[in-house]
Amino acid sequence: MIQTLMIIQGIVSVLLILVILVQFGKGAEAGLMGGNTETVFTSSQQGNILSKITIGLSVIFLGLSVYLARLQGAKTNSSLLDSEAPIAAPLNSDSAQEEKAPIAPKAAKEQEKAPKKKDN
Repeated sequence: MIQTLMIIQGIVSVLLILVILVQFGKGAEAGLMGGNTETVFTSSQQGNILSKITIGLSVIFLGLSVYLARLQGAKTNSSLLDSEAPIAAPLNSDSAQEEKAPIAPKAAKEQEKAPKKKDN
C-alpha cells in the first residue's frame, strides 16, 4: 500500500510541476499554452482552470505527504540513536561558572586520587 501511495505521490508531483510551468505570470504575454488566437478558452479562463488544477494537485500532494509520513512513523517504533549513550555536555552558563569558581582543596585531592581511564 505504501509503494502504491508513493507512486501516486510521484505522479502528482510531476503533474504539479508541469501545471505550474504551463501557467503564465502576470507580466507574460503568453505562457506555453497561449499565443494562439484559436484557443478554446480565453486567457482568463485558462488561468482560472490552471489555478484550480494547481490548487487541487497541491492539496492532494500535501495530504499524501502527511499520510505517508504518519504511515512511516507508525511503522517504526525504534530509532537509530536508541542504542547510543547520551552525552552530558555542560551548558554554556554552567561551564562559565565552573571556570570562575575555584575547586575546593578536598575535591582537588579526591580528583587526583581517582584512577584515570585509559583511552583505547
